[in-house]
Amino acid sequence: MKHNVLKRHLISLVGVAGLTALYPAPALATVADGVYAYQVGDYSRAHAEWLPYAALGNENALYNLGQLYRMGRGVERNYTKAESYYLRAAESGHVGAQRNLGTLYYFGRIGAVDHKKAFSWLIKAAKNGDPKSQLMVGTMYYNGEAVERDPVKAHAWISLAAGRGLGDAESALQTLNGAMTSDQISQSQDLAPTLTTLHLSPDDVGLMVQPPTETETPKPLIPTQTTAAPETKQDVAPTEPDGADLYRVQVGSYTSEQAAEKARADLANRQADILQGVASKITYADITGKGVFYRLQLAPFRDRTSAGQLCQQLKDAGQGCYVVKTPQD
Repeated sequence: MKHNVLKRHLISLVGVAGLTALYPAPALATVADGVYAYQVGDYSRAHAEWLPYAALGNENALYNLGQLYRMGRGVERNYTKAESYYLRAAESGHVGAQRNLGTLYYFGRIGAVDHKKAFSWLIKAAKNGDPKSQLMVGTMYYNGEAVERDPVKAHAWISLAAGRGLGDAESALQTLNGAMTSDQISQSQDLAPTLTTLHLSPDDVGLMVQPPTETETPKPLIPTQTTAAPETKQDVAPTEPDGADLYRVQVGSYTSEQAAEKARADLANRQADILQGVASKITYADITGKGVFYRLQLAPFRDRTSAGQLCQQLKDAGQGCYVVKTPQD
């Protein structure tokens, strides 16, 4: 009798398992389901999908809810609620949330403009490699907003953003290049590699929503005027030999000699046609308080004009560079 009961239970379990295989239970909703709903314009469903994950502390769900409230998609626009969601995600290290939180404070979306709060979050995102935050931080250093004005740091941060292909940063960098001395630009190139963290924390962008156009992309204008002293151009004496090493074209600054050597080899391969007859040098610079740097330079040039012509050719080919005076021993 007992054997028959066990047999019936076993048959029942097998039957249930078979039905489960034939008719699988609906898959649990995920953050990605909310992203899909957002992409097809079902913002209310996206909001509902993300709420339980946000309650569990999921960074992307928190960020996405902040986006909905910032943009007023499926919910009434509410910058205070957006701040709340961004803050929870930002405190967990979500770079996009750190950036957006900073811009809320920078542009005064929640009460008065608060540059101090803005900088505290933007610098975190900038150090984690976010180009928009790098542009903002550089702009704040240039304008002296919440920090002491520092054109060199401004140039360094903005050059990092430009190096990631951010168009606004590329335009700002061109303005700065025309307003700063070659020595300041050299300092900037030495500083830039030290600004970001060694272990970046990229967001999972596949689970993040963005507006169709970044209507709140931070674009503070870089003033065309600067207090930096203009560099005095020295005329080259007509008696200087053709091979005089008075100016150089600097194409990079690196924290290790190995990295500089690799960059030199890569440059020679990519720009062989332009660099025919041009020598490359790696110079050593020990900057107090900042460390040791290895500068990749092209030389020699007897005047700024000839160095500038080569640099322009490299820029046209997609290689960043600028002209510097040769250090005097």
